[in-house]
Amino acid sequence: MNIKFKKSQYIIGNQVEFLNFWRTRAQLIHLSNVFFRDLHFAVMEFLKKKKVRVGMTEAETVAREVALHFEKRNIFKKLNMQTWMLNYADYAIKKNS
Repeated sequence: MNIKFKKSQYIIGNQVEFLNFWRTRAQLIHLSNVFFRDLHFAVMEFLKKKKVRVGMTEAETVAREVALHFEKRNIFKKLNMQTWMLNYADYAIKKNS
C-alpha cells in the first residue's frame, strides 16, 4: 500500500459506495440514529473488503474523520459525542400512496 494513502479520504471519496455497503449490514434509515461504534465497525469491514489493512485503533480515527466529514456535508446531524441522526433522504422509507 502507498504510504500516503489516506483511509478516511478513500471512504469519503467513495461515500455512496460506503453508505450502501454499510446499509447492507445495518438499518440505515433517513432520520434514524447512527452510533459511533456501528460506524467504526462499518469502516473496518469496508476497508477489509477493499483489502486495506486497518487495526481497531486506526479504524476508530478513520471513523471519527469520516463522521466529521459527514457532519460538514449535513449527512450526519450530531446529537452527542457518540450519536448522530442520519440525514440522507435516499434512505427514506417510501410510503405506498
